[in-house]
Order: sequence, then structure tokens, then C-alpha cells
Amino acid sequence: MFFLLTNSIKIVLKRVGGFVKQTNDNLTIIDDLKKEIQCLKNILNREGISYQEELDQLKNSANAETIETNQESRIVFPNEITKDMANRFFARFWGRTDVYAKRVENKKTNKAGYYPQCINFWSDGCGKKWNAGFRCQDCHYQKYKALTIDSIMSHLKGNEVIGVYPLYKDNTCRFLVFDFDNHDKDAGNDFANKDERWKEEVNAMREICQLNGIDPLIERSRSGKGAHIWIFFDKPISAILARNFGNALLDKGAEQVNLKSFKYYDRMIPAQDSMPKGGLGNLIALPLQGRALKDGNSAFIDENWNAYSNQWNILWSKPKLSQSFIEEKIKEWHGNSDDKPWESVKEFEKNEVDGKMHIILSNGIYVDTSNLSVSIQNKIRKLARISNPIYYKNQGMGISTFGMYKYIYLGEDHDSGYIQIPRGCYDTLISYNKNARIQMMIDDKRQQGRSIDVTFKGELKPEQNVALNKMIEHDNGILLATTAFGKTVLCADLIATKKVNTLILLESSSLLEQWKDKLQTFLDINEELPEYTTPKGLIKKRKSLIGTLQGSHDSMTGIIDIAMAGSICKKGKFHKLLNEYGMIIVDECHHAASNTESAVLKEIKAKYVYGVTAVDRTDQLDKMNFMLIGPIRHKYSAKEQAKQQGIPRLLYPRFTHVVAPRGMMKDEKNPNEAYSILRDNDLRDQMIIQDIKECIKKKRTPVVLSKYVNHCKKLYKQLEGVADSVFLLIGSQSKKENNHIVELMKSVPEDKTMILVATGSLVGEGFDLDRLDTLFLAMPVASSSVIEQFTGRIHRLYDKKDTILVYDYVDVHIPMFDRMYGKRLKAYKKSGYELISDTNGIKSELKISQSIYDASNYYDMYSHDLMRAKKNIIVSSPSLSGDRVLEFTKLIKEKMESGVEVTIVSWMPDKIRFGSSNYRMQLLEEMRQSGFYLKSAEDNCEHFAIIDQEIVWYGNINLLGKQDVEDHMMRIQSKEIASELMEMTFGNSLYNYLNNF
Repeated sequence: MFFLLTNSIKIVLKRVGGFVKQTNDNLTIIDDLKKEIQCLKNILNREGISYQEELDQLKNSANAETIETNQESRIVFPNEITKDMANRFFARFWGRTDVYAKRVENKKTNKAGYYPQCINFWSDGCGKKWNAGFRCQDCHYQKYKALTIDSIMSHLKGNEVIGVYPLYKDNTCRFLVFDFDNHDKDAGNDFANKDERWKEEVNAMREICQLNGIDPLIERSRSGKGAHIWIFFDKPISAILARNFGNALLDKGAEQVNLKSFKYYDRMIPAQDSMPKGGLGNLIALPLQGRALKDGNSAFIDENWNAYSNQWNILWSKPKLSQSFIEEKIKEWHGNSDDKPWESVKEFEKNEVDGKMHIILSNGIYVDTSNLSVSIQNKIRKLARISNPIYYKNQGMGISTFGMYKYIYLGEDHDSGYIQIPRGCYDTLISYNKNARIQMMIDDKRQQGRSIDVTFKGELKPEQNVALNKMIEHDNGILLATTAFGKTVLCADLIATKKVNTLILLESSSLLEQWKDKLQTFLDINEELPEYTTPKGLIKKRKSLIGTLQGSHDSMTGIIDIAMAGSICKKGKFHKLLNEYGMIIVDECHHAASNTESAVLKEIKAKYVYGVTAVDRTDQLDKMNFMLIGPIRHKYSAKEQAKQQGIPRLLYPRFTHVVAPRGMMKDEKNPNEAYSILRDNDLRDQMIIQDIKECIKKKRTPVVLSKYVNHCKKLYKQLEGVADSVFLLIGSQSKKENNHIVELMKSVPEDKTMILVATGSLVGEGFDLDRLDTLFLAMPVASSSVIEQFTGRIHRLYDKKDTILVYDYVDVHIPMFDRMYGKRLKAYKKSGYELISDTNGIKSELKISQSIYDASNYYDMYSHDLMRAKKNIIVSSPSLSGDRVLEFTKLIKEKMESGVEVTIVSWMPDKIRFGSSNYRMQLLEEMRQSGFYLKSAEDNCEHFAIIDQEIVWYGNINLLGKQDVEDHMMRIQSKEIASELMEMTFGNSLYNYLNNF
């Protein structure tokens, strides 16, 4: 017996040894074939022969052999759909049951969509009856229908098409779906895809799941040209955990599978971490819709895209993941890190490259993938990806993100086997390679341009020389320097330094002549005037060595040219000279993310690409500019400029009395309505006019800016005769007329007074009149970049300019505009402004205590003011937090014991939009028991503190609540402002309130 057993083991081992040898032989053959294929690919790439299209056709034909054409015939349909089957079915696709959506087709347009089912639909109170675009979540008569088992059965039988909302009210879900339908805004019925790339994405996602131990259910959607990948949970888990799991799975998959798109991250449903206020979240159509199933669609499919014969059995067989499994996988893939690894790029590893990385520089950076692992290819793609700020902004505001991508990808995969990423990624790519000790072979195929004989005739200021030296250290990049820095003059020197033919790209036509004048002034160009052929065939010489391109006018020389971006690229066609220049300079390059400029920047092959701007974008699209042009190489701020100029920059806040009619501003989503209140307010205008008159008496030169042409005309009419000359610059006037007005302004003698009234859009960029020293902001704006542009008009040096002054009209009674002022404070502080409470004696030494503070440095001065209070303290804080309230109570305790009265103004619990009302009531009661007088805010609650009815702290910092690093506060000593804020807060009860003291 022992002998037989031993002999059997020997036979088995011999056979296993044979299998092992055969397997090893096969692996060797596979390895040899891989090397042979790679060698052939390299030869084809080197000869510039494209093979990807033929390869895809072969793959598709191979797949076609395995995909049966008559898919519906594969499916075995049950004799009947029972309620038990429907219940078990919904137990897998368990979304909300208090609301559901149904597919509805418009018979007139043949367009279909999914709509939440409402009992009151099309009744007299239904908003959709009078406005097709009306949102159900905004309807006061909203009464959603509950999802019943009968509706589920109707769907399964093919009578209806049902969609469910996976995200529950408590922000949990029972499944995660990757949706591979086409959700672009121009998508047709049933969200059908227009090409076959979605199949590649589904196959890649299936492979990622399989490689990482996930067994998903894959459904071909109703259209037959899309798919859903379903992952089920055994109980509800938080949506944020489910989405983190999806992100982590994709990030892990990027190490294993080639992901040529970042749309995977947009595919997940639920699409939100939490339920948007008043919303329902994204819906997903249920599978196994009876009618579509008869066409082989809405069906579960195998890896060959064939429908399973028994759809129900495959559904029951798929596992449900536990929360512990999900958490363990996230931990396994990303360790104990609390950040979001899928948002960053992992370091390169040397073993991910076989030999040297081949990099080609042209109109971008091309990386040869022939010897790169899948993981490093995906890492390289990630370098060209940025988060879409509009997506996150809308998500945070509870606005639909339908049709928006979570990421903006500026890269591209080419059939020849190259990944293309923007030029601005070069430094990062090189750094990653060096850190991983990856050797590189860099082939520079950029346009070197032709040499030109040019010299600089001017002399740069020291700060300009520093900037120039920083720029010429690199082949690309951005100069971010405040208005009046002299960027145009610096660019002239840059051209003379590089000595290659140059194209200057402009976004605004108003700057074209200004650029040409500066270049002609500061450059000495020793070149022959080029010849050109007229439409009639005559050969002539250009009149200038500096050419221009605008609209139909084309006098480009190929030496130094200035062109409008919209003219260099017309209807997708680029000017023939675009790729002949060795250097491109993009003026006002904060516009580089626009469709036209980005298209041009992706096309150009120039060796040198630079951008100049005074605007530091705050919308995160600055990253797109950095990729297209290059990173910021040098900064010169307005505060540095103020310090160097030595001219005081003063902010004079003017609090207006404008009040919105009760109920008019309930919907703050309509800013035009709010602005109309200001435009039509004669008392506010008279306040501005009176201030301008006082300004002229003091021999100042003001510019009055408004958003609206009619408002400008109205102010201009009232200002006629106030100064020796009054000018109006508005967009409704012709360009020729406005240019003539600018020349007239420049000719006004120094001893004559002058006023300019203009729309902000006309003087926002590049407007040059050095004499201006005072800005009247006649209409509120919120953007810091706009304030920097507007104030830049008065920052230019001028012999007789000894102070710079801004009149800012603060409309405190209208919440939308009041919040805007808080944002403007940040811009003023950044530009080096100090506060004044009146304009008398503004040349005298400024008080350091009257200043603008941020959340990081206000507290010491603020607490010092509180401790010096003698009579009363009023603190208005919309939000409250326990820590801040306790800190304030302890700080002010001794002052209260000495007789100082303290009043707290805040929202009452029923007015707050977030947080616990019970917790807020507890804090209010604690303050009441501490002896504070409490005043509840009804229509508006501001951020301010008033000490002894004279010292005012005002801005957007929550003095008793949660604070943000971006928040700012001004401190000013003004009984007038204090009185205005108190009247706004206490209204008719102000007299009684003051009598208490």
C-alpha cells in the first residue's frame, strides 16, 4: 500500500514537473513575443507610421466574433414576474422609496427625460405648468409619489421605465454605480454614446474590479450604447465612504490598467457626498426593463458583451460588500493617510521605465509610452489634470453638476503611442524623473524662430530688472505683477534679450495700439521691411517692422507682431505664421483658459512662451494657465509697489442708506434685481455727486466707475460743470470716439480740474492715464481681481500725486452687497490700503489703529478695544460657537461688573440654515444668564462690533462663531458709521436702546 502511494506521488510530481516546464516555456515564448512586438512598435514609431487604428479594428473584429448579434435570443425570460421576484430585485437596487422618477417621452419633440413623480403634477399650483424649466425642489406644492412594488413590477414587465435615487436623506446608500452613459448636454435619447470608446472604459473598469477582488454586475443600458457597473453593499453605508472606495479603487487600478480618461471619476453614482439642500441627488435607471430586455438591452452581460441567459440567477449570485471590507480595502490601497491620495500624483519609480524615458518637446510635451509601465503612464496623465472649480462650487451650493466633469484634463493620447501633456508640466515631469533616478532622452523639436537684430532703448527700474532676470532663466512662465509695474516695457527688453522673432497675443483690442506705441518707443529694430503681395498681385513693402492682426486687417511681418487671439485662430484655422515665431508673449494671460486662447497655446511650437498679467486668479483655473504657459516665475505685489512708491493709499468707506423694499430681495439668486435698487436710487447718487464735488474742490482727479452704461450717463449728466472738463467713456460709444476722448483727457492742462465717468469694463485692463488719483466705486463688485484692476488705474506714478484715495460705497442694508464689501476688504488690504474716517487732513500721518485686519491678526487689537470700553459694547455675529462665546464671556466679565452693557445680535434658532437649533438655543440662554442683552436679527444679520458708539469693527468675520482664514475686518473710529450700523440693527427701537445707557 505504501509502495503504491509513493509510486502515485512520483507520477503526479512528474506530471506537475512537466506542466511547470511547459508553463515556463510558454512564459518565455510570451516574453519573447512581447519584446518582438515592442521592437516592431519602435520601428513603426521611428518611421512615423500609425498603426493604432488598424490595431483597434483587429481588436473589434476579434470581439465581434465572440459577440452574438441576436442578443435577445440568448435570454431566457421567466414565465411571469412575481411580487416576490420584484421584492428581491429591489432589495438589490434599493434606493429611496418616498420618491422615484419615471421616463417620459415628449411626443412632439421625441425627446425623453426622467422626472420625479408628484401627486400634484400639472395641477393649478404646479410650477411646470407655467414654466417648463421650473425645478420641482423649489415648488411649494411638491408632494412626491412613493415607490411601490406595483411600479417595480410595471418596470420589469416593460410598461414603465423607472429610475431610483440612491442617496438617502441621511446621506447613506446601498450601492455604488459607475455610469458609462453619455451625459453631455448634447446627448440624445437614453444617453446613448456617440462612439465606441465607452466600451474600452467599461472593459478597463471591469479589469480593475477583477484584479482587486471586486465582483461587479455589468449591465448594458437601455440604449445599447452605454453601460452601468453595479457594486452592492450588505447594508447602507455613508455616501462619502462609498465614493472614497470608488476613488481608491480607481487610484489602485491606475497602477494596473491603462486609464486614458479621467471621466471615470465622474461616473460614480451617488455623485455627491451629501444630499444637496432641497435636492434629490442623481438618479439611475433600473435594469431589466422588460421592453428593452427584449432587444437585449437593460441586460446583465459577460466579459464578451453577451447577455447572460438567466438574468435573475446572475443577479442573485453577485456578492454584497460589507462596510468592514470596504474600509479594509481603502486602508490597504492607501494606508492610514487621511488625505485624498486620488487627488495627488504618486512618485515615479525607476522600475516603471525600461531604459530611458523618451521626451519630445514641441507644442507640448510628448512622452513615448513604448517602454513605460501602465502605472507610470497614468501618473504622467495625472500631471495634466486639474480639479474643475465650477463642479465643486456648484456641488457645494447644492446646484446640479449634471453634464460637468469633476476634472479638466489637458492631456491627450496619440495613436502613435505618445502621451501629450502641456508645456507647463515640464518642470514637474523632470523633477519626478530625477527623484526616481529615471534617465531621460529629451528631443527638442520646438520652433527656435529666426534671429532678429533688435536692441532695447530704455532703462528698466531695479524691480523690473529683477523680474526680467527671473523670466529669462526659463523658457516659459508667467510674470504676475501689479498694474503700473511696466510689464509692456519689460517685455520689450525681453524681446531684445532673446533676439528672436516674436508674437504678442492680446485678448483686448483696446491694448493693441498701446503695445505698438511702447514697442516702437523702446525697441530699435534693424531689419529690412518685409515684402507682401496685395490681393491684386502687386508686391509691396510693409510700412512698419511691427505688424498687427485684428479682424480683417493683417499687416503681420513675421519679425515682431501683435495679434488678437480671436484673429490668429478663426473657425478652428490658425494663421499661417503662427508656428514661425521663436517666442510668444501672452498679455493679460489670466484669460489663457478661454477657449480661443487655450486652442492657440496648444497649437504653438515656439521655444519661448511667456505670459504677463496683473490678475491673480482665485477660481483655481490659474492652474490651467500654468499648464498652458508655465508656472509663475516672478511676483510683484501691489503692496510692494505701495511701499516702493511711498504714496499713502487710503480707503474711505461710505455707508449708504439704501434699503430694499420688504420681500423684494428674498431670492438673492437674481443680482440684477438687487443692482436695479442701487441704479434707481437718487439719494445714493446725490451722496456720490456731493463727494465728487468735495474731491474737485481739493484739486483731485477722480475716475467714477459703474457697471452700467445708463448709470454712467446719469452721473455724467449731473457732473457736467462740476469740473473744468468732464468725460464719459462707455461701451455704447464707438471705439474711435472713445480713443478721441482718451486723447482729449491727456491734453487737459495740469492746472485744470477733470472728472472721468466710465464703465469698469472699459478701463479695467490696460487703461493708462497717470494723473488719476481718486476712485469712486459707484457700484459694488465682489471680485478681488476686479478691485485690483480698478485701483490699478490710480496707482500709476505722477509728479503731483501725493495720496491715492478710494471712495467705497457700502450698501449695508442689502445683504448681497454687504457681503461683497467683506470680500473687497481683502483686496484693499492686499494692495496696501489704510482706512480713513473722513477726508479732512488726509495728508497727515495715518493712525495705525485704523486698518484692515484678517482672521489671523485682528484679535489682539479687537480684545484691546473691548477692554477699553467704558459704556457699551454691541457685537453682531450671525454664527455662534461654544468656544468663541466662552472666550468672549471670560474676556468681558470684568467690564460688565464695572457697568459696561453688552448686547449680542444674532440669528434666532428658527432662522439658521445649518447646524443644530437646540445647540444654538443653549448658547443664547448661556449668554442671557451671563447678563448679555440679546437682540434677534430678523431680515439681516451683519458681522460687526461697536465699542462706545464710536469704534467700529466691520467686515465678514464671525466674532462669536466659526472663522475663515479668508475673512477680513476693518477697524475704524467713526461715530457716523457706528450710528448707521446701530440704526440698521435696532431700527425704530434705537431710541429706547440708547436710553438704556
